[in-house]
Amino acid sequence: MEATMLWGAFANSSQAMQTMDWAMGSISQNIANVNTNGYKEKETLFKTVLSETHTAQVNPVTTAGNKNIFGVRPVDRNLITQAGTITPTTVWSDMAINGRGLFIVTQPDATGAPSSGNASNTLYTRAGNFTQRAVDGNNYFTTADGNYLMGWQADELGVVMPGSLTPVYANIGQSSDGFATTEIQLVANLPSNAAMTGSTKTFTDTTSITDGFGTAQDLTMTWNRVDGDTWEVAFSLPANPASGSVGTITGSPVTVTVDADGNITAPTTSPSGTGFADLIVDWSAGPTLQSTASIDLNSDKPEFEEIAETMTIYDEAFEAHNLTLTFEHTANGQWYMRFQPVAAEGTVSDLTGDGTTYGEAIPITFDGAGNILTPASATFTVTWADADAGSNTVTLDLRKLTQFSGDSATRLGVKVIDQDGYASGTMDSVEIATDGKVIAHYDNGETKTLYQIPVATFVSADQLDPISGTLFRATEQAGELTVAAITDQGSGAGIVAMAVETSNVALEDQFTKMIVTQKAYSVNANVFKAADEMSQVVRDLV
Repeated sequence: MEATMLWGAFANSSQAMQTMDWAMGSISQNIANVNTNGYKEKETLFKTVLSETHTAQVNPVTTAGNKNIFGVRPVDRNLITQAGTITPTTVWSDMAINGRGLFIVTQPDATGAPSSGNASNTLYTRAGNFTQRAVDGNNYFTTADGNYLMGWQADELGVVMPGSLTPVYANIGQSSDGFATTEIQLVANLPSNAAMTGSTKTFTDTTSITDGFGTAQDLTMTWNRVDGDTWEVAFSLPANPASGSVGTITGSPVTVTVDADGNITAPTTSPSGTGFADLIVDWSAGPTLQSTASIDLNSDKPEFEEIAETMTIYDEAFEAHNLTLTFEHTANGQWYMRFQPVAAEGTVSDLTGDGTTYGEAIPITFDGAGNILTPASATFTVTWADADAGSNTVTLDLRKLTQFSGDSATRLGVKVIDQDGYASGTMDSVEIATDGKVIAHYDNGETKTLYQIPVATFVSADQLDPISGTLFRATEQAGELTVAAITDQGSGAGIVAMAVETSNVALEDQFTKMIVTQKAYSVNANVFKAADEMSQVVRDLV
């Protein structure tokens, strides 16, 4: 019995010294990494080692041959879920997680290039001191030991759809295509006190027609409006001319159409050119009983009372053009809208308002309260003179157009003209948003979401397998993996840009543990020494 107990003293003290040696190694590792970003403290605990197992309770004193020897073994635990302090940095690619979860990274392939993410090469970390590594023309976010940060890639419009994870990159200095204008929103007020274009215009021409005797007669022309593009011109001669030659006109009235600039586009049948009306006049007296007069309608056509506003539109080559939008006031609550690109640059066609096709002008109506009635939207197509510029079909949102009395009766009261086109640009900076989105900024003033960085959470993250003090691998004991945006955790959780999470090691606590561990080692060494001396005494007795 005494020999057994003496052997137990040797075994217990020997195991204890080895265990304390292991614990001192953990403490040393923690202290060495006190300044390592994202390092998670390794805590060594202790467990009792039983020498044998009994199926029933026994009395170790009275049971012959029973060995009551209890050793100790180390048990390591990594405090992965215990966060370190978030500290600001000056590096734009640094980021820290304020909340639960870990960054998802993948190990490189044999050539050092990114590899597809799978369970065997996917790791997890809280160390957010990322750098950029150039591979195949892309600058990837990588950890200090070369692992690639993973995220959800956005589409061409910057929309992120959670799904497969891909390595995250951002190429500062890279050129990016622009975007041709497809949508414009107009938030503005048309002044109800603006001047109006008359719907009728009558005037007399005293030089363009002569009767059967060769005497000039007064030709009266009356313009009557049909719609935004069309007028009817009626012609009349005196009923009782002084010469006695009464004229009867054939071909009156004449339909006249105008373009967006107010230029006459029809009639076109006169030998004199566009905008001339050829009238046949039968005279009641004189040597000439029939004559033809070519009347120039361009000389005194009605003038539009318009308010103009110039906006920018981008073609298919991402070049900017000026497009003038004009509004003609014709009655209370009644307007016509036209589009006028620079003549040498392009032409406008295919005008519609709420699906109805128009020629050169779209009618706009307001109710008595100044709210727009029709149309809610308009579409038009601009065909550019430069073949490389292509053509744009654009939708104009008019729902926020109003008609109130304006401070100026000659200007559109513009609040917002927002359009989705932009020129080509160069990426000059990258921003990490609190929701994990990687947002590129371009020198053309545009921004675009490239990726969103999610975080991985486990049921029991402290049970992850430590590859190093900052990198961990999934285990069955850690439980189910969830990959989600950091903002799904609720208010306060987010990615902190230009910051890192420092080590969660408390240096003063490690020194305390070091003193206790060193003391335990010394005490167990004394036990071993005492047992050795006792064994020598027993030996000498023999």
